[in-house]
Amino acid sequence: MTALALISIAVKHVTPGLKQKLEECVFFSQQAGYQAALEEKQIGQWPHMILNCCEAAAADKQFNNVFRRQLAEKLTHYIVAEQALPYLKYLLLHNYFYFPQDERKIILTLAEQKYSDNPGKNQGSLIYTEILHCLQEFLQRSDYINLHGLIIFRLRLWLKLLQQTVDKAVDDFLLEKEYQEFIKLLKYFVSLQQPKIDEIHVTVDAEGNFCLLDLQQQALDWERDIDWDSCEGSSDKEDQLVSMLITAAPKQIILHRDVYTHYPRAADTLEHVFENRVSLCRHCKLCRALSKNTNYKGKN
Repeated sequence: MTALALISIAVKHVTPGLKQKLEECVFFSQQAGYQAALEEKQIGQWPHMILNCCEAAAADKQFNNVFRRQLAEKLTHYIVAEQALPYLKYLLLHNYFYFPQDERKIILTLAEQKYSDNPGKNQGSLIYTEILHCLQEFLQRSDYINLHGLIIFRLRLWLKLLQQTVDKAVDDFLLEKEYQEFIKLLKYFVSLQQPKIDEIHVTVDAEGNFCLLDLQQQALDWERDIDWDSCEGSSDKEDQLVSMLITAAPKQIILHRDVYTHYPRAADTLEHVFENRVSLCRHCKLCRALSKNTNYKGKN
């Protein structure tokens, strides 16, 4: 067989999946009755993947068209599935260079997860279609493709998605950092407080309002005066609850089932602030009573 370079692909960021995708194209050629092979070369600073074939395959226009369409599909999947990380890393370093390295690592992990979960890049989406059409068009008129150049200069929508992903990851990181600083401050306040009550049970009534009960599971006197309806949305109610419990500084807080089911943020905050003074109850006598009577608010 006289080997001809049917397609040469230059790749800046090589990942294991590329070879597998290209070997699938080689197998397709062999199934069509043509001898083919994949060759890896380092040309200058660029790794190159070269798809070699026999003269007969190179001369078969119909085979070439089908082969190039299949190659475009394989490369599209490869870009979407395996090329995001190096470009997310580049965009993060380029636009958020002022973050310390350890924080950039955390943000990059968040960005990877957000990208992985984003359906906007999946097959059939506008972004996936843009990449596929761009590769199909390019491969129909060229035997050489530089994937890095194609990504930088042609894949506008995909790069925009990556930039948005990095931006959202940074926002989430800063919010979490702010939240952790807030938790530290609340823990400091709690450490200064002398416990004023032994035990408080926290439940939720049928309207989604918090109910605060004492050790005998009776409504606390000051809890009866709380106007939960004046709180706008669940966040306000959660903030009000945390504030009251910090002021009350109980020795022990028991969060009953509906609290961590309907208000996980409040439960998480209280666990972080009060630590071992908080316990989660899943199926106690009070929980069973609440299941039977959703308007149960303690004995009178």
